[in-house]
Amino acid sequence: MSSSLYAVLVPALLPVILIIFYIYKKDKVEKEPFGLVLKTLIWGAILSLPCAGIESVMEVILKFFFEEGSVQLIAMDNIVGVALIEELAKYIVIMLFIWKNDNFDYRYDGIVYAAAASLGFAALENVLYLIQFGTDISLGRALFAIPGHTTFSVFMGLYLSRAKEALCNNQPARVKRFKFKALLVPTIIHGIYDFLLDENLQEDFSFIFILFVIIIDIIALLIIKHEYKHDKPLGVVKKVDPQSGEELNE
Repeated sequence: MSSSLYAVLVPALLPVILIIFYIYKKDKVEKEPFGLVLKTLIWGAILSLPCAGIESVMEVILKFFFEEGSVQLIAMDNIVGVALIEELAKYIVIMLFIWKNDNFDYRYDGIVYAAAASLGFAALENVLYLIQFGTDISLGRALFAIPGHTTFSVFMGLYLSRAKEALCNNQPARVKRFKFKALLVPTIIHGIYDFLLDENLQEDFSFIFILFVIIIDIIALLIIKHEYKHDKPLGVVKKVDPQSGEELNE
């Protein structure tokens, strides 16, 4: 492997490896299969590929509804045109590969898998950014972008675990509510994060951005700490005959 490739991959992937290791290590009650976590991470990276194209299309669409250069357009572009698309990609990974998986059976599991999907997304995004803009931006991305994606995922994982727990307790209304929050909350946080960094804004929100990052990072760390310290089984999802409504025997 050439030194130039090392120069890109090491700073791009090292923060991802360190963070996923930290989150995975905290799963002390029942470790998730490493292969499944890795699969989730890889699919997070794969689902990041179409996002740039979709985001470009969304930017064009939004310009039909909002004035060019307006704060409204910048806000909607960051929240709907970027954050929603990226968080939806991660959400889809969880729904496709984790939601019905038997290994998603403890509260902390939601954070583990959501973080894996998010960090896979962030890993490929980071590699592409460093290839395009050079390794000078690696420190900034390591300090903000990678932890940012992780923080968004913590909220998604928290609500997905609550949704799965509601499913196990036969509470369909709560399942829908928590699934909705699992997408809505990280999208809003992600959108605000991107909005405060947007180069098209006339005002400098650097101080507010730093304060915002500190607050959401502290909240995410407290959620992680609470979830792994109070980790417990979600219960067993009962298989029911759709016609008779009777529980099926395994």
